[in-house]
Amino acid sequence: MNKNTHPNFPDLKNKRILITGASSGIGKGMARVLANAGCLLVLHYNSNNDGIKQTLESVLKLGIEAEVLKCDFSNLEKVQDFFTNAWQIYDGLDGLVNNAGVITKSLSLEDFIATQFNKTLAVNLQAPYLLSVAFASNCKKIGQKGVVVNNSSVHGQASCEWFAAYAASKAGLDAMTKVHAVEWGKFGVRVNALSPGVVPVERTFDILHKPEMIEKWLGAISVGKYGTVEDMGMATAYLLSDATKWMTGSILTIDGGLISRGNYPYR
Repeated sequence: MNKNTHPNFPDLKNKRILITGASSGIGKGMARVLANAGCLLVLHYNSNNDGIKQTLESVLKLGIEAEVLKCDFSNLEKVQDFFTNAWQIYDGLDGLVNNAGVITKSLSLEDFIATQFNKTLAVNLQAPYLLSVAFASNCKKIGQKGVVVNNSSVHGQASCEWFAAYAASKAGLDAMTKVHAVEWGKFGVRVNALSPGVVPVERTFDILHKPEMIEKWLGAISVGKYGTVEDMGMATAYLLSDATKWMTGSILTIDGGLISRGNYPYR
């Protein structure tokens, strides 16, 4: 058993958590924070071999047990077998973090037969649905409490051009979060969502720190700074922990105040 504990989340020690999309970005930040809290981790990835090795190494350095599983969630037929394997690693799971997703930017009139739209919904919405149902079903079967955290986006609440597929998937994830919370509360399974704003990750860090982008974005974020993957990891730990044991069906928006203002002229 590991010796790690986090002062803010001591109850997470030795909790068995599956994080999807853990090879980079927010998923990697979640893994680091949850490792510091003493969780036993199952780390999912699809194709980023170097990224998942880095995530695993950073977790193992903390003395945390962790296993890696690969799966392409665009092939929905593989999801059930993937979850079965994840559940068996530690003879069960206490939490599921549906973080894996694709960010699709396409004009609707250029995706006439919905190729991009359908792939986006498969990875961002249908795979989390299948994983969540499998998790809740197993928890109910053995009479165990559990927690699901869905990583959504502010695009589920307010979006813009090019994001029809992505925004639809995240709005759907928000709605699914609420429905599953209602359906599964009586089984002791809580379901909440994290809704991040602008968080620089590997593929966006350089562009978001160009002077013109800093001026553009930070002028719209009321706290005047971007979020970090560690911020999202801390929020995930909060949602998984007993600090939120009476919280379910909620969408926790963490965006520095980006969407609170609305699209009003600046005064």
